[in-house]
Amino acid sequence: MQQGMLSSVLLSLFLVFWPTNLSATEMEPERAEQWLRSEQIHQKVGELLQYVIEDSIDSLDFSLERLALPQQEVARYLLLKKLEQQNIILTPKMAIFVEEQKRKIPTYQILERNDGYEFSVPAFNYPAVANRLMKRWEQDQSTLDFVLKAERNELDLKTWLSGSEYQKKTREALLIRELDSLSPDAIITLTNQLTDELVTSWLPSTQVMVRLAQVSEDPQVYKLLWLMKTDEVSRGELDRLAMVADEFALQQIMLATHNPSLKQQALRNLTRIKPMSTDVKAFLISRMALKEDVTFVARELANQGYTSWLEELVTQDKSVKDRAILQVLSP
Repeated sequence: MQQGMLSSVLLSLFLVFWPTNLSATEMEPERAEQWLRSEQIHQKVGELLQYVIEDSIDSLDFSLERLALPQQEVARYLLLKKLEQQNIILTPKMAIFVEEQKRKIPTYQILERNDGYEFSVPAFNYPAVANRLMKRWEQDQSTLDFVLKAERNELDLKTWLSGSEYQKKTREALLIRELDSLSPDAIITLTNQLTDELVTSWLPSTQVMVRLAQVSEDPQVYKLLWLMKTDEVSRGELDRLAMVADEFALQQIMLATHNPSLKQQALRNLTRIKPMSTDVKAFLISRMALKEDVTFVARELANQGYTSWLEELVTQDKSVKDRAILQVLSP
């Protein structure tokens, strides 16, 4: 008796909480494809799309509800697909309409078979499309909020990049993606929050710092970046600068040699610059005057074909550690 009561309770809970459509109607895949290709439905969707453009949601709802099934579900699906494919920006009223589509349960199901299992999927899965549209809309809203706050000088980086790990990662990705769309003044305001601190107590992730450095081209941001713990992101930026190899980029590579973890990579990148500028030559000569760097720099230069220059330095420049250089040059 108790087992029977328990089964009844479990069944009741299943029916209440399981998001299924008990009145679902099976449809053959071929029939669903025919509906999706229906010229009449596509014409109707064109009319519905005009309501979207006019932001006339009441008319849109009314027109959809007047359609019989399955035309109504096909039209909902195709309309939302058009919104997705055409990247139509949702107004607040349209966002409410799309949100409502997420909660609707499709009537028509297609039976699929795979690995001996049978399962039903919506023939016209407009809730899934609506879900993607709402995610994009939420991202658009977050982007707009970021841009407006940054342009109004109201964005506090430390506060904005705090919160749960998911929120931090999401906002970091947004900043990295949208930073170069900000005005120069907005970018300066953001970087000043980091560079104007007398004592640096907080810095964002390396990914964010690299993007801030790239977009701002602020040597002080690069200086902070090179002071951070080295990772593959900062190493990647060092290699990118070497590929750019303009005067600004080379200055930042030289600055990176102050980080012990980046020093050899930075020096190696400098020895590979061709043609080598006067500033880079002078910098490498200064490093060959240091006992801890001379052997490494001389070996890298020799590997790049600068043996004649090294021989010349040994005889003409008394500042370099000539014995160490000669050891590198000796067979």
